Amino acid sequence: MALEHVAHGQARFMTPGVAPDPRGIVLGRYLLLVFPTLEGVVSWLRLYSHESSLDELVAGLEIVRVRTPLMSREMILRVPAVSSYAADRAGRLARLVGGSIYTGTAKHFVKYRDDRSPYGYDAVEIGALPAGAELMVHGDDFTQTYVREGEVSLQRLLFRLSLRRVPGAARLGPDDRADLVLAVARGLGDGVIRYLWRNRCDGAVGLVTPRARGADLGATLAGDPSYLLVRVRDLPERILELFLGTPGIDVFRPITDNVAVAVGWAHPVELASVASLLPADTYHVFWPGDRVDLLAGPLELSRLADLTRVDLELEGGREPQAGEVRAPDPVAVPLRLAPASGLARRVSATLVPLAQTAYFKRLVYLLPPQALRGLRVAVTERGIVVVAAQDLDVVPLGTLLTELAPGILVPIGMEVVPRVSPEVLAQALGHGAGVLTVFTSDGPPFQLPEAKLAPLERRTVGRLEADGVDVRDVALAPPGDPTVVNDPLGRFSLWGFPEPEQKLLGE
Repeated sequence: MALEHVAHGQARFMTPGVAPDPRGIVLGRYLLLVFPTLEGVVSWLRLYSHESSLDELVAGLEIVRVRTPLMSREMILRVPAVSSYAADRAGRLARLVGGSIYTGTAKHFVKYRDDRSPYGYDAVEIGALPAGAELMVHGDDFTQTYVREGEVSLQRLLFRLSLRRVPGAARLGPDDRADLVLAVARGLGDGVIRYLWRNRCDGAVGLVTPRARGADLGATLAGDPSYLLVRVRDLPERILELFLGTPGIDVFRPITDNVAVAVGWAHPVELASVASLLPADTYHVFWPGDRVDLLAGPLELSRLADLTRVDLELEGGREPQAGEVRAPDPVAVPLRLAPASGLARRVSATLVPLAQTAYFKRLVYLLPPQALRGLRVAVTERGIVVVAAQDLDVVPLGTLLTELAPGILVPIGMEVVPRVSPEVLAQALGHGAGVLTVFTSDGPPFQLPEAKLAPLERRTVGRLEADGVDVRDVALAPPGDPTVVNDPLGRFSLWGFPEPEQKLLGE
């Protein structure tokens, strides 16, 4: 037998470079994981990266191709023994995929602990290595020497591994769709930007050129490999399904700040656990089909709002002069009113046509005092603009308006398309604080200063003419000297005054 069980508290060992840790378990400086093929190494990396971070092992990790004296080839994964807890996890996963685990420091490695020997093993006899051998492992009833043939870079291995399709992973929930990356062919860029902006998708876009592609990181790319990289937030599910089925548009899900993997696919190794192997100054895009694009990072992206120009025709706008030529903008789109797809907003104002002025005057007599004090009006050539401080539910005239953004009013049940953000819409309109912009269905929008709005109770009450009257003195003359008469009350004054006696007949 080549090994013996280690007892609790044992301090002397035959195997050089091993010692008990605080738990009493025998550990060397390294762990040696032996697998028959490279597939075993990949399987172990895949399992370990999903349970724990590989970054704590990367500093001393080596993947080595070795040869036995019988000329058979095996793969050895050497990782630092950071603790017996990490070693227990590594041993459990190695045995699960058909490997074995040893511990040691330099050339001699002894079998790591198992259920038969909870504190580990020690070699019975240590001898010199045969000529040409570089390391030796000691098993239960055997010893094996190995000769190093070559080394496999873990970083290169990560880029060579093919993505695997995950059934059902293309259907992302709201949290997963909160941040996505689109790779768009340059020919589709303008259309995709307009489509995203029309559907009010927030994001940023940049033109990128891969420095390398595929497993060969030193390859030189021919032609023009550049494409648009668009980072979008809260992408609706229907748009995601459309992009997934559109040639020239590829959708990726960010794994870390500098790693993105194609939606519906997964890398065999959890890339978030090997962040130290993926430089922060490089953005890594993993495509299906063994393709990896390395982009210069950090990414410098511009807002979609800055690439989308909105053309509006406001009243008073200058018409192009004869002979004046304007360069066409391939991204610009006109604004239109369309039926709103969401819930109805509250009524904030109304636009009463001038033809209904008489009806509006009659309505003023019926309005309650609170409504009169809460409404502001302005008379324009487009109609009477009535704005309410709260909900406007007492003026059944004209076109009811809702506030799409602060100071921007549109007819109730309508919205502006493309559905740009309020900031972009205000910038395109020249809209700012103290300005009221009103969209109508029968012409271009118009603007007026909010200072022109006056309280309804002041605008509706005209000046009254009152007649002057003379004031007469109606005071009465003072009376003469008063006379006081005291009548006797009698003995029983509290009983009231006695009635006068009536004289009897005959007296």
